[in-house]
Amino acid sequence: MEQWLTFLRSNFHHLDTSSQELIYRSFREMIYHDIYFLSRDHALTEDVIQESFLKVIEKAPKMRNAINIKAWVKKVARNTAFDFLKKNKKYRHVSDLQLVKENEFYSPTEELAVTEQVEEQIRNELLHEALNQLNIRYRNVLFLFYIEEKSYREIAEELQISEDALAQLLTRARKKLFYYFSRKWVDQDE
Repeated sequence: MEQWLTFLRSNFHHLDTSSQELIYRSFREMIYHDIYFLSRDHALTEDVIQESFLKVIEKAPKMRNAINIKAWVKKVARNTAFDFLKKNKKYRHVSDLQLVKENEFYSPTEELAVTEQVEEQIRNELLHEALNQLNIRYRNVLFLFYIEEKSYREIAEELQISEDALAQLLTRARKKLFYYFSRKWVDQDE
């Protein structure tokens, strides 16, 4: 367990400034990737991190059981992100494809590599847009399974559902993602 998590159990306001900064930076580092995956917006991610950090430092000293504090911290941050996304429907990922520099001296092999890179960039961008169209529950379950690489049992316990219900939820999430992605991919080719 990360050492800084033990400091959350004490009164944060009584710690020295350098310890407070260390705790915040460690907290941010631990949850940034998770929250950014959900929001796809840096500014929103920073807002969620700050809000969830305030919740954590307020409630952590009152916790009776500190065994799963890391999981609890991540859950608080994720729930805060969901709250932000529900309240602020205006937060949508706006993509900006990178421009590919044209060079007169490309060989056919380099052109193929550039073409593949551009296609991969576009495919990834369309996948992120399709992910953003999913409802938060589908996005969360895909995140837990594919990004955090949690087992069915772990995800089912965290979401407080049966493994069969989770399997059905994952199937629906994959189908919906495929539907949104394939629509975007076909529209892109036209």
